[in-house]
Amino acid sequence: MIKRFNKLLILFILSLFLTSCWDSGDINKKSITIALGVDDVNDNIEFSGEIAKITSSPNEGGEKAETSGVYKLLSYGKNFEESRIHYDSVNPYPVFLGATRVVVFGNNYAKKGMEPYLHRIDHLYDYRKTLLSVVSRESPTELFNIKIEKDLSAGFLIEDIVNNLISKGETVHTDIGKILSDIALGDVGYLLPYIGIEKGAIKYLGLAVMKDSKLEGIIDIEKTHGLLYILAENPTLIEVMPGDKNEKNDISFTTFVKKRKITTDYIDEKVIINIDLDLKAQLRYQYYPEPINDEYIKKLEGMISKKVKNDMVSMIKRAKNEFECDFFDFARYFRAEHPKIYEKIKWEDQFIRSDINVNVKTKIINKSLSDPNAKKKY
Repeated sequence: MIKRFNKLLILFILSLFLTSCWDSGDINKKSITIALGVDDVNDNIEFSGEIAKITSSPNEGGEKAETSGVYKLLSYGKNFEESRIHYDSVNPYPVFLGATRVVVFGNNYAKKGMEPYLHRIDHLYDYRKTLLSVVSRESPTELFNIKIEKDLSAGFLIEDIVNNLISKGETVHTDIGKILSDIALGDVGYLLPYIGIEKGAIKYLGLAVMKDSKLEGIIDIEKTHGLLYILAENPTLIEVMPGDKNEKNDISFTTFVKKRKITTDYIDEKVIINIDLDLKAQLRYQYYPEPINDEYIKKLEGMISKKVKNDMVSMIKRAKNEFECDFFDFARYFRAEHPKIYEKIKWEDQFIRSDINVNVKTKIINKSLSDPNAKKKY
């Protein structure tokens, strides 16, 4: 009965309510965690989060279980175990972590280092290893206290925001399993979604750069295009090019990655990384329609290629010079192609002094670049 409950409970969390039949006693004696926050407050570990409020009502054939909202959890201690003891001392029911949607790491805890809690997630059997993880500018406690107008909880809202951006290729996310793999690989970093509170609402702000599982810095959302072209699974991004004759005109394009190829080499004791990117571009609209011929289409293709290349090169320079951290996963490409060499070099040093070549080609695929001077059909 409990095993079946656990499986269907995940569906309940995903769909926001559960309509299957259960014994109300089973449901009411579980603290079903939706979201967890981990932060460092005055050198104490602070756990915060949201617990689902489960209610039951009579239904044909048994009991109907539904969620009526969430209530907050808060505990603290010098370490994880002491904090958990504090939580257990005020909570009447055992915690169920299998339905947790997101873990939010506070800025303070992320700066000190998240690796201990990542290993905790890895070794506690009831955590999902695909758990969504984010870093928050504000404390998780503040985040969970935000009033959510159109969602059941802050945890669900964070999950929906990040998953929506991932589906459109507008952010990247590394789940716990992949993070632990990166830690085992050594000398590489990773990126996590960075969120915060803006005008009383939870908002995606960009990406947190993690080096040695410590918060190294932030890449603002407006600056993420250069890395999304390299890392996002299916990036669908907007690029704006200036018009030809009207200086006020801008031409908006949607770009898609047709092909992305990353190859590596090792020449004269130096790592070489080659990135070849083929883009498709589709016109969205012009601010002020003006004639565009085939010659100018070619020019626009070159302009998009140059803009994207510059964004990529700029982000690569930041990774090498500012963060000193390979968060692009280039190490995996190099290790796969040159395993013996990889074992002999220190990747972090090699990445900083590596030569990275970027080549971008763009093809405008649609023919909606209409000529406003053409005769109209009536």
